[in-house]
Amino acid sequence: CFTCPDRYFEKVIRLALGGMGTDENSLTRIITTRAEVDLKLIKEAYQKRNSVPLERAVAKDTTRDYEDILLALLGAE
Repeated sequence: CFTCPDRYFEKVIRLALGGMGTDENSLTRIITTRAEVDLKLIKEAYQKRNSVPLERAVAKDTTRDYEDILLALLGAE
């Protein structure tokens, strides 16, 4: 986490979105707290590791207002 935070947070997001259901607490915590810090680097690390944009992965696993808020913080159009 200290040496490469973008890769650490990418891993936490990947685990939050993967598997059965979504870990909304982890996903919300990371996207909201890192939005003004290094979310762009996290998005790039996610794209590189998973070959899918983070916005698409979030949109696939979330719905309605929750999805809209997260996508707005991610900078989706």
